[in-house]
Amino acid sequence: MTAGVPGTGIGGLFYLVAALLLPARGLIRRVRGARLSWLEIARTTGLALGVFLGIWATGWLLGLILGPAVRTVGAAAGAKTAVLARTENIVRGAALLAGFATLAAVLLFVQAARFLTRKKSQ
Repeated sequence: MTAGVPGTGIGGLFYLVAALLLPARGLIRRVRGARLSWLEIARTTGLALGVFLGIWATGWLLGLILGPAVRTVGAAAGAKTAVLARTENIVRGAALLAGFATLAAVLLFVQAARFLTRKKSQ
């Protein structure tokens, strides 16, 4: 959930996780006897990998471009370079963790709602 980077919200993360798990789901379905289009699975998984690499490259380039400015401002404010580097890494990791935690919470609530709805209608 990095502001301004497409694909890093819970919708984008859901798509990436679903598309990256598609080959495993395809193998399970194949074992059960279903006919599959492996070309379509490979195409979708490749697209998800491309999106993931695009997000990574965007973050890397932003860090490369904005990193010196952040260090200059921090140095002017009197912060040590090691503290600034640690803070930048914590913020990046926390943003990614927050995105996955939000996605997990949404999926958990959806499954709970599905379970409760099924119980009431029976």
